[in-house]
Amino acid sequence: MSGTALAVRAPAPTDPFRHEAFLYSGSEHFLAGVSAFVRSALAAQEAILVAVVEPQAVLLREALGADADRVGFLDMEHLGRNPARIIPAWQDWVDKNASSARGFRGISEAVWPGRTPSELAECWQHERLLNTAFDGGPGWWLLCPYDIGALPAPSVDTANGCHPSVVDRDIRRPGAGYPSAGFVHPALSDEALDEPSVPVWELGFDMADLGRLRDVVTEFAKTLEGDRRADDAALVVSELAANSIKYGGGAGVLRLWHEEQDLICEVRDRGLITDPLAGQRRPTGLGGKAGLWISNRVCDLLQIRSAAGAGTVVRARFGGSADTA
Repeated sequence: MSGTALAVRAPAPTDPFRHEAFLYSGSEHFLAGVSAFVRSALAAQEAILVAVVEPQAVLLREALGADADRVGFLDMEHLGRNPARIIPAWQDWVDKNASSARGFRGISEAVWPGRTPSELAECWQHERLLNTAFDGGPGWWLLCPYDIGALPAPSVDTANGCHPSVVDRDIRRPGAGYPSAGFVHPALSDEALDEPSVPVWELGFDMADLGRLRDVVTEFAKTLEGDRRADDAALVVSELAANSIKYGGGAGVLRLWHEEQDLICEVRDRGLITDPLAGQRRPTGLGGKAGLWISNRVCDLLQIRSAAGAGTVVRARFGGSADTA
């Protein structure tokens, strides 16, 4: 892999957003393609930010040598543990560079071996939303590497369907199955979440119950080796329940359970969320968007499912230690 397909001019600020998958296999292939992409940006004096897991970052820094000091790095394992935090980080990058006369680029490896099925589902939702988030704004180039030698086979098909452009075996081609022109992205995924296989504690609530939900969640969280994430869980449930009261028909259902060492909090209501980027745009005021934004910053994984006639389900996962970004 020579990487020549990646070492071309990035979009100018007046060009469209360029969202591209890079399919690679193994460390040598990764370094050949990604380092060519980075060096091409540096040669053109374009800003470049790399968001990959730390082992990949170590390899790239070593390959770049002194040039690594000219590259920004983000630890994707920390940033992207909850994939809904990734678009806000790239939005910050766009805002920082939008006024530059030169182009700017990014590398974002949100999918890596070892992701859980729930995390992968949200990673794919994130990838589908990137063009929704950045089309129509400044022109820049975001490259998304995928280790096809280590990821499950369905991941390759899904990556193709999420990217307008794909570099595969050093050949650039349109993403197979990517939505055609005129495609309107669905507001949010309506694919049902898996039902828990363990006992679930459930409570219906309305305005009268809102004040005591924090205490309920805190007590439940303490049954999981103390209260490591009790305050975080109580805050998120309070925000989600307030959204249900205001936007979801005045009432909702809270469900709580444990999966191994994780605490799961889920709020259901009759409302409908129509903004595909709900919780992923920094809010300018208070209200429902602020509640989902706060929840995404606090929990380890936030899954939102909303469909007309079916209502809204928001499921928050909390692991053994805080991992906010």
